Amino acid sequence: MSQENNNNNNKDDDKQIIDATVIDSSNNNESPSEISDNETFDRNELELSSTRRKRDIIRDAIKRIASLSLEDYKWRSEVFKTNEADRELEKSLARMRGEKASYLRPMDATDEDLGPLGKAEKGAVKWLSEVIEEEGKRAKRILDSDGKLIRPMDASKSQHSSSSNQAVTLGQGQGGEAQEDGPLAKIERTVVNFFENIANSETERVVSGKLRPMDLDDSKRGPLGYAEANAVEKLNEIKESELMRAQLMKQRGGDVVRPVDVPGPLGEMERFGLEIVSAEKQRYKDTQAKNGSALIRPKDASIEGPLGKAEKEVIKTLDRLKEEERDRLNSIQKMMVEKRPMDSDRESLLGISEALMVGLLRAPKLFMSVVDRVKELLDSEVLSEEDQKKLIMPSLNETSSTTTTSSK
Repeated sequence: MSQENNNNNNKDDDKQIIDATVIDSSNNNESPSEISDNETFDRNELELSSTRRKRDIIRDAIKRIASLSLEDYKWRSEVFKTNEADRELEKSLARMRGEKASYLRPMDATDEDLGPLGKAEKGAVKWLSEVIEEEGKRAKRILDSDGKLIRPMDASKSQHSSSSNQAVTLGQGQGGEAQEDGPLAKIERTVVNFFENIANSETERVVSGKLRPMDLDDSKRGPLGYAEANAVEKLNEIKESELMRAQLMKQRGGDVVRPVDVPGPLGEMERFGLEIVSAEKQRYKDTQAKNGSALIRPKDASIEGPLGKAEKEVIKTLDRLKEEERDRLNSIQKMMVEKRPMDSDRESLLGISEALMVGLLRAPKLFMSVVDRVKELLDSEVLSEEDQKKLIMPSLNETSSTTTTSSK
């Protein structure tokens, strides 16, 4: 028994020694360089995983925004189509009746009645509809690309490339028609091209050793070069006109020659100022001729200057706006008479709102009528006996006549 116990103890000791040996050997086999490599590898893995997480979060956010934008596009396009269909139906019904269709917005007026506000609104609505259409297509492409951010100008490029590929595969010209850029794509492309032209021209200027941007050839000149060339051209014109004016002053023995007497930009500016001064002087004389009883406006002066022309244009525009708004007011009144919301659809939001507003506006009048009636009853007096007899006798005569006719 003692030998067996000793053997078991020896086995346990051997197992412990073997375990310690394995641990020590594993620690001793790894060099410090391998440990540092493992640490850097783990650090790189953590950085890559965090970068991937951030990229996935950004992609998910872009996809959510694109999905919301696509839903907004569907809703807005449906509203535009519904409004356009309703407007066309109203126009057709008005043509059948031989009348002009009533309208609420300035852009819905006829071509004859369309004024500045209508033209401005029509242009703004057209631009906005093109932007909505463009953004809807871009949102769809972002969702199809699994959240990849697509710029407006890149979306138009991809549309062009996809349409050309479709035309090649089909062998027909159905999908190969060139698609125009949207408003946002045009703006972005213009800005990008502007800065690219500046960068390319400046790079070429540095490579060629030119000092000024305008010294480059027309094919390589950028926006800065063209701006400098235009400025230098104007300055050269001023320089030539001033040299000519100095030469004329020298020929005339020192007499002053004004810039307006020689061709050039300064002469044009002085001529414009002289026209304003002469017209204002004549307007002052016309006012004094009438003993200052009424102020003469620039457009009514005997000499029409730049201020008079500008005032005429402003008044013409304001008169056109006034006429346009007057026609629109008449159309709104006609439309409100024809179909009031509280009469046509009282349960709708507009019908409920109009009924509530009309009730609130009529309430004071109804309350005052009730107050007047109560005052009238309070101020009344008891009738005398004679007046009561006068009121009772006709009623008795009527009852007797009815009884006699019934007996007969």
